[in-house]
Amino acid sequence: MFKRTLTRPLNGLIKTTASGLSLTLLFLLIEFFDELNYAIEGAVLPVMRVELALSYAQVGLLIGLPHVVSTLIEPAIMLLGDTNLRKRLIIAGGLGVAIAMFLIATAAGFPAILLATVIGFPASGAFVTLSQATLMDLNQGREPQMMARWTVAGSLGNLFGPLFVAAGFALVLGWRWVFAVLAVLALLLTLFVLFPHFPARPSPTFLPGEDSIGARQRPTVMLTVFANLREALGNAELLRWIVLLQFSDLLLDVFIGYAPLFLTDVVGVTPVQASLLLSVLMLTSLVADVALLPILERFPGRTVVRASAAITAVIYVTWLLVPWPFAKIALMILLRFSTLGWYQVLQGEAYASAPGRSGTVMAIGSVIGLLGGGMAWFVGWVASQAGLPAAMWLLLFGPVFLVLFVPRSQLARQ
Repeated sequence: MFKRTLTRPLNGLIKTTASGLSLTLLFLLIEFFDELNYAIEGAVLPVMRVELALSYAQVGLLIGLPHVVSTLIEPAIMLLGDTNLRKRLIIAGGLGVAIAMFLIATAAGFPAILLATVIGFPASGAFVTLSQATLMDLNQGREPQMMARWTVAGSLGNLFGPLFVAAGFALVLGWRWVFAVLAVLALLLTLFVLFPHFPARPSPTFLPGEDSIGARQRPTVMLTVFANLREALGNAELLRWIVLLQFSDLLLDVFIGYAPLFLTDVVGVTPVQASLLLSVLMLTSLVADVALLPILERFPGRTVVRASAAITAVIYVTWLLVPWPFAKIALMILLRFSTLGWYQVLQGEAYASAPGRSGTVMAIGSVIGLLGGGMAWFVGWVASQAGLPAAMWLLLFGPVFLVLFVPRSQLARQ
């Protein structure tokens, strides 16, 4: 009786708060949390490595193994996300993220941290990626605009994460409390997902020669998954946008990944200066994400991407050729701004090419993402053979492919 007396007001408070949040705002908060978490993990890694006596090989395993596990598991989660299991998967993912954060907060050594990251990566796929997919389903016809808002929410999380950690270190609180707070935040967001009504998923597509009676005799979930996957693999429009996403990433995440090495090994700046410049690039990304919001309300997304890709190609070639360090730094900042809209528009177009099949879109994207990983590795291999300046020319394929293969006009949508 006493327990019920305590839990009823709490349940009522959570339900009232959740009902006051629109699904759009809730999903944007989930993305903010995800990027906040990502930024915090990077910021505390040096201190965590020293305190837990982690070797560089163990750090590499912490970074690499979860990606491999997630690549194997996430496509199945995304395909199941296009059934009526989607809400349950998001809730399960949120609980998985909360458990992973708690494990990190209480970890005594490498095994616990590794277990937490292996749990956290696919759980984040269910929690965050399916939230993004649902947001796109709720805003059909405005996918690029909603992707722009989604990216702004994530950029804010990226910006506040290191500041959050720095404040904790300044107060001599260490790093564990941060993950305890993240565990509580993940649990609260998961509780908020419980109460709003999610839109029903589309009915399963019948197999050739099968009527409604035959369909009911088959496992509904597996029938839906199979039909959605077959339809997506035959959708040339969807495959084009997902492949273009991988090429666009050459001057997005791949460029950012190699930029510190280029700055220190080629330009000659110090590691501290390279870190400061990366912070400036992150701030530039946030400014670009905010600037994109009104631009997409006035101009078609495809036009924005084609124009920005042409401009970016010129800026990037100039950046490769100029010999002066200050000019290279200024052009890097300009490059980060000139790529505005690439991810948002291309991902939005991928969703729009398969209405109501957003989970399947993400599943296909996860598999084709191996292409992007291969290209990033190939840049490193070329750098080891011919030097980093020569390898950086390969990133020019990104804007060139966008200019060549992004359609000039909006295609009619059903």
